[in-house]
Amino acid sequence: MMRKYNRVKDALRQQRTVHGMICRTLSPPVVELIGLCGFDFVWIDMEHTTADALITEDLCRAADAVDMEALVRVPDQSQSHILRALEGGAGIVNVPQVEDASEAAAIVRAAKYSPVGMRGYSSASRGTRYGMEGTAQEVFASANERVMVMVQIESVKGVDNAEAICAVPGIDIVFVGMGDLSQSLGVTGQMSHARLIEATERVVETIVRSGKTPALQIENAESARKWVAAGVRIICCGVDIGAMKVRLLSIADSYGVRRELASAR
Repeated sequence: MMRKYNRVKDALRQQRTVHGMICRTLSPPVVELIGLCGFDFVWIDMEHTTADALITEDLCRAADAVDMEALVRVPDQSQSHILRALEGGAGIVNVPQVEDASEAAAIVRAAKYSPVGMRGYSSASRGTRYGMEGTAQEVFASANERVMVMVQIESVKGVDNAEAICAVPGIDIVFVGMGDLSQSLGVTGQMSHARLIEATERVVETIVRSGKTPALQIENAESARKWVAAGVRIICCGVDIGAMKVRLLSIADSYGVRRELASAR
C-alpha cells in the first residue's frame, strides 16, 4: 500500500541529495530492482514511452512495494494526464515543456485540491489511499501535503522565464531538461556545449535563489558532484534501458556474441 509520507520530500527536509532512475521498460520487476538497489525514486516516463494510466498505476504499486517514491512524468500539461498520474499513486507529478508562470500555475491547480488548487474531486482513488484517511477534507489535506509538483524548463523561452516560473506557489521541484534545451539553443545533443552549460547554470542558480529544488539528469558521478556543489538536490542517474544496454553489450562482448553475429551477416 502506498505510504502517507513522501520519501523524496522527507529526504530533502533532511538536507540529503536524492537519486533516482528513469524507467522506460515499463516493467514492475525493473522498478522493484531499482528500489532494491537503493534509489530514492523511480521516474516513470509517460512522455517518451507508450505507458497508459493502467501501466503507470502498476509501476507506482511496484515502487510502493520497495518503499521508493514514484515520480511520474506525464506526456503534456493536460489536466487529465496530471489527474490520472496522481490517482494512480504518483508522489511526484512531473510536467514537461513549461515555458511561463501561467502554465506553471495551471499545473499547480490541476495537481492540488482546494484551497491550494482545483484537482478533480475523488476521495476514494489509489492516489488518496481509497479514502481511508477520514473525511474528504482530511483526505484532500493529506494528499496536498504528500504530492510534490515538478515542472521542466527545457526551452529558451523557459530559461528566460525561469524566475517567474520558480516564483509560482505550489511548485516544489524544477528540472532543467538539458536534452530538449540543447535543441532549443541550436546545439542539439552537444551536452557539454558552453551555451547549454551556461544556460543550465543560470537556471539552477535561479531555482536555488527561489527556494525551490533543482533537478537534473546526470549519468556519471563526476558530473553529479559538480552539479550538487552548484545546488542541485535531485539527481536522475540514467535510464533503465541504457543501463541494460551497456551491461548486455558487455556480456555479448565477453562471449563473442556480437562478433559471431556480425560475421554471420
